[in-house]
Amino acid sequence: MLDSRWLQKTEPAFRLMIATSWLAPNCCKMKQEAAIREAIATGLDWTEYLRLVDRHRTPALSWAALKRVPGLGIPPSAEQELRRRSDACRMQAVRHCVQLAGILKAFNRVRVPVMPLKGLLLSSEIYGDVGLRQSHDLDLAVMPEDLTRAQICLGDLGWHLDSSYRPMTPRQWRELWRNEKHLSMIDSQAESVLELHWRFKWDQPGQYGARLDRCTPALWQGCEYLVIHPIDQLLYLCCHGAEHAWSRAKWLGDLARIHASGGVDWQAALEQARGARQVKPLLLCLRLLEVVHGLTTPALQTHPSEELSPFFVDTALYALHMDHDPGAEGAPNLLLERWRLFRYEKRILPRRNWLAGLVELFYCRDDFAVLRLPDRFYWAYAPLRPFLWLWRWGSRIRSR
Repeated sequence: MLDSRWLQKTEPAFRLMIATSWLAPNCCKMKQEAAIREAIATGLDWTEYLRLVDRHRTPALSWAALKRVPGLGIPPSAEQELRRRSDACRMQAVRHCVQLAGILKAFNRVRVPVMPLKGLLLSSEIYGDVGLRQSHDLDLAVMPEDLTRAQICLGDLGWHLDSSYRPMTPRQWRELWRNEKHLSMIDSQAESVLELHWRFKWDQPGQYGARLDRCTPALWQGCEYLVIHPIDQLLYLCCHGAEHAWSRAKWLGDLARIHASGGVDWQAALEQARGARQVKPLLLCLRLLEVVHGLTTPALQTHPSEELSPFFVDTALYALHMDHDPGAEGAPNLLLERWRLFRYEKRILPRRNWLAGLVELFYCRDDFAVLRLPDRFYWAYAPLRPFLWLWRWGSRIRSR
């Protein structure tokens, strides 16, 4: 069992960032205030704290948490910088609100059901404020059969595929839809990014459609959208955080807020996670809530085979405490980090069957840019893929 005093061994600036990476409900408000005061009292580098706030994307949350605690004596320069970051986060949320309202209205017109993920609606749901969570992009989920109509609809609104999607043949597009899980789109005029999902990386066959079937309709800004079921959302957030090794504090802060607010049936979530083979991400989330936030978590009825390896917790804490985003270019020990995170990802997420893994092994969209084959010769990508991989690898080395 890991030492629950892990957080106390970290730097004061990191401890303050963790303490302010969420907005605690009233039941935990005094505990959060004590953690904030303790981190500041030990003396911290405010420049480092601001850097950590940027890295973990918690500017509005951090400023809101600090404002709730009187008499902290924050240096004026740090206060000014944090307020500026918080205002920028809120302005971004306003832009996302306008964009999301326009998208939902357009989807309603063509009768495409859509489920917004994370972002400003999650911020509104768990904090009652759309501007508290910083979101880099908009995430929308649609049914696979609605993907083409949704893409056309977004195109009419000015969204287009990002530069990584070079012209492709019909067969190449079919392989993309079969092997990938979302399209990345941008609005150049508004400088915004959107991900249009038709599956999730960790889903088992049929799980994505069943999730959308359990959604309930709701209205926002006069537009209809689908609200994800609470347990589905819990598992989605656990798997999303686990996929990225919980390398951003804001993701764990979301779960801390949801858990501390008392609206989660963790045992029911565990039962559903078993059917979806997502037990490890859920148990890892609970363990991190204990170690990082000091929250009391429920004793679930687990099987011995579901015991969580310390490797998962160690890796998540390692990624959370990194000075940089995992895999960042120029990072020290880059190869070691990537190997560790590769091993972690292969073990934490549900395993796909051997056929899906084989198809994935022989598919890479980047191959289409290196060698443009007509559809009648598409089969040649499979035997050529090792050589195409070497070509891309060599090109990256030369570009550096």
